[in-house]
Formats: sequence, structure tokens, C-alpha cells
Amino acid sequence: MQFDIATAIPMFILWIAISIVALILINKRKLNKKYSIIIYTIVVVVGGIILGSTPNSVLPIQSILTYIGVWGPIITILPMIIILIILLLTVLLFGRIFCGYACPVGALQELISKINFKSSVKKQKYVKYKIDISLKTATIIRWIFFAIVIVFAIFWSFSVLQIISPFTGFKIFTNAYVPLFLIPGITLLIVSITSFFVYRPWCRLFCPFGALASLVFLFIRNKYVRTED
Repeated sequence: MQFDIATAIPMFILWIAISIVALILINKRKLNKKYSIIIYTIVVVVGGIILGSTPNSVLPIQSILTYIGVWGPIITILPMIIILIILLLTVLLFGRIFCGYACPVGALQELISKINFKSSVKKQKYVKYKIDISLKTATIIRWIFFAIVIVFAIFWSFSVLQIISPFTGFKIFTNAYVPLFLIPGITLLIVSITSFFVYRPWCRLFCPFGALASLVFLFIRNKYVRTED
């Protein structure tokens, strides 16, 4: 997977800008439903549809696993290693700000969840149409999926993420070779529909970056968590 500087520059600009805005609003306790929807919409439209899903937290992991499967020159994968380290460092420093606000797939799930789920955590029990999945069950499913991805990449040089990643599905809006992105597009559609019934289904059940971030998250003392706003 080649590192595209033309995509990387707007990716970092969007990533940093959205993260800073979210941090400022959170610290000032002004990140209400209105501002959240505006941020999510910007990320979905600009990062998802226009830029073809950037920032993409799954791409570095996908590229690194592909490299391990074929053992190419290390220089080709170095940029992706750096991006993954930076992403994990942001989790260590600021919690899940990236996943919560700057990630296009995460933002899309949040927007759709607003239709059914309540803004207040305490009011979630009153949501009529929802599927409850316990943290333990979600964690087990996510790590099993991640293990499958790793095994297929290392032993058979087969990238499961490249085939089904909802991030890649965003490219169906801008790429002329639509059939190449048909399966990821279907995955993105399934994630979108499921988000009405399950809160952040991709993030909780399948996202490999979410699995790695959960390990880093164990070391965080000051966490940005979902509030009543």
C-alpha cells in the first residue's frame, strides 16, 4: 500500500482540526447535540465522501499486516507505522477523541444513532428499538475478528480488511471503478443500518484499531467519556 502524500496532507489537516475543535468544546462543556451533529456531518461529507474516507485508522493496520504477509521493503510501510503510532499516541493523550469525532465511519454511526438513541446515557434504557450487546461479548467478537484478520494476512497474504472495510466503502461515491468497492460499500451500508439498532456496531464489534486502542486506553487516567450532553 503506497503512501499518498496528496491524500495525507488533507487527512492530517482534517484530523487535527476536528480533534482540536472537539477538545475545546469538551473542555468548555459546550459540545452539545447541535455542535456534535455539525462536526459529524463535516467529517462524513469531507473526510468520508470527498476525500474517500480519510483519516482511515484501519488502513495502517491493513498495510502493516499485508507487509508482514509478503515481506516487502520496510521503507514502503514506514509511513503507515508512523501514522499508526501517532493515532495510538492521541488515544494515550486524549482518549478516544479521534474515534469519537474525527473518524468518518465513527461519525456516520454517530449521526445515524442520533435518530434512535438518546443523548443522555441514563435515558438509553428507554430506547425502544435497540439491540443490547454487553461489553464482554463485544470485546470477544472484536478480538476474534482481529485474530482472523491477522491469521489470513500472515499465513495466506489475504487482506480481509481490504475486502470488507467500511472505510473503503466510501470510495464508491468518488471512484469510477465502482465494482472494486461494491463489497466494502455493502459493508458500509450494513454498518449504517445496524447503527440505528446497535450503538457504534463497527467500532464495538469489528474495528481492529478499536481493539488496539482499548489496550492503550487501559493506561489512561484522564479519559474523555460520553456525558449527559
